[in-house]
Amino acid sequence: MPVSRVASGHAVLRLFSLLELVLVLRNYVSTTVSSRAESLLPAVGVAIFFLAFGGQGVRNLFGWVGFGIITGIVLIAAWIIFFLAGRTVTLRRVSLSVSSYILVCCLSVIWSQYRLETFGSALITLATSSAGVLVAIAFPLRQMLDVFTQAMKIIIAASYALELWVSVVVGHRIPPMYMRNWKEVPELYYWVNDALFKGGPIQGFVGNRNPLAFIALLLMLSVLVLWIEDKKHHVSNGAWLLACVGILVLTGSATVFVAMLVSVSALVFFLIIRRMGFYERRFAVRVALTAAASFLLVAVIMKDQVTILLGRSSDMTGRGVIWQKLLELWQQHPFFGWGWVVLWPPWLPLFKNLVVRPDGTPTMQAHNAYIEALFQTGIVGLMLLAFAVLWVMIRIFRVALRDLETDLVPTLAAVLMLAMFVQSFTESRLLTEGNWVLFVAFATWLKVRAESYDFHPPRRAISGGTNQRHRGLVKVK
Repeated sequence: MPVSRVASGHAVLRLFSLLELVLVLRNYVSTTVSSRAESLLPAVGVAIFFLAFGGQGVRNLFGWVGFGIITGIVLIAAWIIFFLAGRTVTLRRVSLSVSSYILVCCLSVIWSQYRLETFGSALITLATSSAGVLVAIAFPLRQMLDVFTQAMKIIIAASYALELWVSVVVGHRIPPMYMRNWKEVPELYYWVNDALFKGGPIQGFVGNRNPLAFIALLLMLSVLVLWIEDKKHHVSNGAWLLACVGILVLTGSATVFVAMLVSVSALVFFLIIRRMGFYERRFAVRVALTAAASFLLVAVIMKDQVTILLGRSSDMTGRGVIWQKLLELWQQHPFFGWGWVVLWPPWLPLFKNLVVRPDGTPTMQAHNAYIEALFQTGIVGLMLLAFAVLWVMIRIFRVALRDLETDLVPTLAAVLMLAMFVQSFTESRLLTEGNWVLFVAFATWLKVRAESYDFHPPRRAISGGTNQRHRGLVKVK
């Protein structure tokens, strides 16, 4: 054999060996990067939920610009880690009903009466919505609620630490850090009021008693359900429940109290019917829905008595005035509204004097998610939002009932969604920040992970164990 042919053969072998080495190294690097990205996902989830629900506290520390920079860095890093971990996003994974409402909010920049603010709000809404999609696709439901719970624990712990520091060390109320050099700070803008040992109301890390109380409620529900499910860590779970109860007492939020009554009642109901057969459970659900509708009707008819019982004025602490003015404004742009904004910009003439609070500062939200949607996005936006909320509510409760015997985690998702639904009638927070992120996450989870099964009655002819006959778990291909 000629020497040249032998040499060329060796060269080819070396080339193949080199290519094989490159492929091995590429696979190793890819596997290593993917594994490390996967290990970082829980921290990313905690950071997203912390910034979403505790954003006001971060703004009080670093200002709006600082908060924007921190949030942007976290969100970009989150999506990079998301893709490196092998996660993907496709159109079928995005809820059509929720996306339709987001689209109207973004398109409203075309007809908005304040286009620059609407454009900025559209970007914020897209960012928070993408965060909800990310956490829903990145984790199974159990892990997603685990990282959510960890984030809520951090906010509650930070709230106690901050209140304790102000009361023991500082000895007087403090404003947000970016306002510390202001000559005059509006009364309602103070971060912590030094009220921990005075019976409250405390405001905690988030600087507002109502969202602080709501975070405590969400954490209480999460700890309680996961404790019942796992039956572990009795001391730590008991301590966190006491911490949440302490927050609820020290905030004294009437709106959160109503949400607590409804969500805890729903949880107790789920636990009661957990061991019932399918048809007995379905009958119990119908009775419960009838009773709930009856109570709601009575509450509407006797709203003055109910609000007085809760220690609030008949106009829901000034909310009636806000709603009346917004309905009057909505009539000027009934179909598509005035244009979407996350928070009412106080520098715009429309909002500067629309509703002025007792301390002289302008109100920055409608305190009702549906009136907010009606005013900002018109009848079209309201219908899309209502459909999205009802779709998520109905679907998530169907999944909770489907898995009730074997898994309480969907039940936790259902009662968390119920709490946000109740709060949405007295606050606009369902449309922004933490509540919106969690809402979008639930909608995406229902679209991606929960639609492979549906809740149907079992065939009576099926034989077998009691659980299998009565669960009515039917896979839909």
